[in-house]
Amino acid sequence: MGRGFIEGQVRLTGTPPPPALLETTPSVAATCGDTVPDRSLTMGGEGALAQVVVALADGAALPAEGVNSPPALLDQKKCSYEPASLAARAGTSLEVRNSDPVMHNVRAVAGTQSIFNVAMPLEGMSLKKPLPASPGILQVKCDVHPWMRATVRTFDHPYFTSTDAQGRFRLEVPEGTHTVTLWHPRLPEASQPVTVKAGETIRLEQAWAVGELR
Repeated sequence: MGRGFIEGQVRLTGTPPPPALLETTPSVAATCGDTVPDRSLTMGGEGALAQVVVALADGAALPAEGVNSPPALLDQKKCSYEPASLAARAGTSLEVRNSDPVMHNVRAVAGTQSIFNVAMPLEGMSLKKPLPASPGILQVKCDVHPWMRATVRTFDHPYFTSTDAQGRFRLEVPEGTHTVTLWHPRLPEASQPVTVKAGETIRLEQAWAVGELR
């Protein structure tokens, strides 16, 4: 089966609200400041929307042999999770790093089920934790610093990616007709049909209005 590419850019139209400033605690103020910005909405210039997960709705039915998934890394930096949302392959591992000279706790929950709960007391510490075999959405929190939150969307196939700081993405897919889903934890999920021919690059644009933010 031949392959082609879907590429494009994702935007938020209108004037976005300024990021909320989340109060920290005195114990971390010297490292992280008295407040940290809410990173759940990360934007570039001209409304470019970062950290939007782009995936094929029919990915699980497609051949996946030899297709690599993007690595999944969640960094604790300046008392925030970076990125605030990311995609990962179900059944693989999530790497978690502590870049702060502060003890963090990482707790991942899927629905009401605890997936893992670990303390990371050392700056530079890194570990890998297995993700559930079934696809879904994980909420990641820090019990020590409750303003720290992130979301991990997992898939049972490798046909997914995330937009970069300029809202851009590029995804290699098998030729054929597909439905592309675009997901962000603060916006309604969108989908668009595309038909990709072998060796071809299809352009796809997505825009949400500021009024759709939740």
